Amino acid sequence: MQTIQSQNTLRLDDVKHLRDIFNAQNSQELKRAFDALHSCIEISEEDLEVQFNRYFIGPMEPIADPFASIYIDDPDVVMSKSTLHVRELYETMGFTNPLKNIIPDDYLGVELDAYYQLLYLEEAKGITYLSELRHYFLHEHMNLWVPRFIERALKESEHDSKAMTFILSQLKSLLIRETTTQGVTA
Repeated sequence: MQTIQSQNTLRLDDVKHLRDIFNAQNSQELKRAFDALHSCIEISEEDLEVQFNRYFIGPMEPIADPFASIYIDDPDVVMSKSTLHVRELYETMGFTNPLKNIIPDDYLGVELDAYYQLLYLEEAKGITYLSELRHYFLHEHMNLWVPRFIERALKESEHDSKAMTFILSQLKSLLIRETTTQGVTA
């Protein structure tokens, strides 16, 4: 049986690795974060980057755009009402988007970073006064759009990628675990 502390460490690690995948700046960072999820899938840095870009970045239209506004507001618009709402939540959290003016605030990697920061304060530092905000961010924002993002990406079987399917299944598992976890700290 795992201790509460080791469960909390695993929660933090899962969020961190997924955050690092979506915030990777090059193929080495992407591969390092992917490998940290302990996948048994063998894939080169280059192939992983090509598949990741095909699914989520471009240069061609991605299979599933990783921006909340597309799923919450309008599928043709990034940086809309929900983006501004997320920016306000970040301000309430005391979170600063490290990629501000480069990547919209509602980008999945930025949202995972904000969630990680809140969870870290709660689990690693025992600072719980932001717990309700973390729950709100998860239940009333991320859970509104991330499942639809995952569903869209998984529907594209013609572009079947074991690595991307693994990442998406890890993201889905994370949301399920976090949604059902009460956030008990050690």
